[in-house]
Amino acid sequence: MGEVGRRLTTAIAAAGADVVPVTRAAGWREALADGTTPLLVCVREEDLPDVLARLAGVAAERLVFVQNGWVRPLLAALSGVTRGLLWFTSKGDFHRVLRPSVISGPLAERLAAALTRGGIAAVAVDGSAFAAAEAEKMGFNCVVGLPLVVHRLSLAEYLTREEGEARAVFSEALAAVAGALAVEPPARAWEEFVRACGPIGWLRPSAAKALEFRNGAVVRLARELGGQAPVNLRLLAAAGFRT
Repeated sequence: MGEVGRRLTTAIAAAGADVVPVTRAAGWREALADGTTPLLVCVREEDLPDVLARLAGVAAERLVFVQNGWVRPLLAALSGVTRGLLWFTSKGDFHRVLRPSVISGPLAERLAAALTRGGIAAVAVDGSAFAAAEAEKMGFNCVVGLPLVVHRLSLAEYLTREEGEARAVFSEALAAVAGALAVEPPARAWEEFVRACGPIGWLRPSAAKALEFRNGAVVRLARELGGQAPVNLRLLAAAGFRT
């Protein structure tokens, strides 16, 4: 399993639940034959289409998706799934909860309670609150990724040297997703972002990931709303990504 799956498994098991790993190569037959047990999907955004094809026919109420990016179009046909936005960072031995993770859907209460008991703070919210959180988390992911790779800076260095650009990247992402979901952006979202970044200022990613579902999605959503996301677009171009 990857870092996210490993951390979630550890927390849920610590809460007293039995956890059975399903990897690319193992566990599928048993998981699909069960019929009742919740299935927690922890793959990256770009891997979702293949996983969704294998989950065809599984009741939506069993499924939990914890991807951060703009995956709503991929899940549009699955009415009644549970979704989570994870607010922790895990890199090898480093693990830090930045703020409570947000979960919405039929399994939200159970999963939030289990994660909290297992050491990962989480809260269950309704669909409107989740949509607002989705806009905020998109701002986070659009900053903590592509700009750091383009500028070859750590997160702390970037927020110090390029604060204006960082604010613009964040604001464009927040506005695009909030506009697409017809929700009000959370108040003081930028200030909360900066606070949450404190423990992870050392992050220096070597590659920008899931751009189609993060900064690229922001540019597309802004265009669909009749606007632009010029700073995200410029950084995408600098990374050689075409929208």
